[in-house]
Amino acid sequence: MHRRLAFSLCLAALGSLTVPAYAQEPDLGAPAHVALVEGAASLERDGRTEASALNMPLLTGDRLRTADGRVEVLFEDGSTLHLDSATTIDVQSDDLLRLIDGRVRLNLVGRRPVDYRIDSPAGSARITQAGEYRVALIHGARETQLELAVLRGAGELFTDEGSTALRAGERAYASAGLAPSYPYTFNSANWDDFDRWSEQRRDIRLGVSTTYLPSTMQAYAPTFDQYGDWRYAQPYGYVWYPRVDTGWRPYYYGRWMTYPRYGWTWIGLDAFSWPTHHYGRWGFSAGSWFWIPAARWAPAYVSWAYAPGYVSWCPLGFDDRPIIQIN
Repeated sequence: MHRRLAFSLCLAALGSLTVPAYAQEPDLGAPAHVALVEGAASLERDGRTEASALNMPLLTGDRLRTADGRVEVLFEDGSTLHLDSATTIDVQSDDLLRLIDGRVRLNLVGRRPVDYRIDSPAGSARITQAGEYRVALIHGARETQLELAVLRGAGELFTDEGSTALRAGERAYASAGLAPSYPYTFNSANWDDFDRWSEQRRDIRLGVSTTYLPSTMQAYAPTFDQYGDWRYAQPYGYVWYPRVDTGWRPYYYGRWMTYPRYGWTWIGLDAFSWPTHHYGRWGFSAGSWFWIPAARWAPAYVSWAYAPGYVSWCPLGFDDRPIIQIN
């Protein structure tokens, strides 16, 4: 679908059938998504490589791979998964990953019960508390080992031959066909480049925009800090203006993709696309678009318009009516 043609025809098509579109199910939870790509990374889905991994939801069966880059995956509750360079993971389910190569850092937040697992050819790491964890595959001359290091929290390393429980400040190793090692204490403040990058990303998550965002969107505060400004506007309260070029418009720079659970889902190219095109509504005034916060995630908040030979869309406004920009 050609986005320029479809968007420009929205005004003309509004005289035909218009249908608001948002989450197809009540309280449809947001999937984890690729929130940041630094350097080279790719997402493989259904046997093909996507054009860009940024802002893509992570679904069962996906393979996420980094070359000389790093990636941040953001979960709905604000938890993060960081991939170092030369890392490959397979998404098995919402709480199960397969580590094919490389290393990851997992930061789990919140008070909900935790039972997260990372499998590998050498063994499995099970996370049972909110906290910070580093999981790595280490290739030696004779064998491959899985390392679980607990920076904060508690976890378990296991193989078919046994298991080892770990507390904060401990790490252990597992190899296929052997019971895991006993836990070793380690200096959790002795960081390398990947650890420092991950810590920096965690600190960035504490943005000033938390003042204006609902509780379900707190993790996106640094995105709003970096790419726009808040202003007070009646009758909405505080709204957010993106720093964009003249002529920018929402639901224009990106593409539509369809998924079994979510239906038609907008995948934006802007760095701020995920929170602003899957939460809230848009408004237009004095030649500028602004975003209005709201708490519920959806594949998109648009109005579809259908006419003979055309399908088009417009962003939904505060009252769930389509917003039209007239030049």
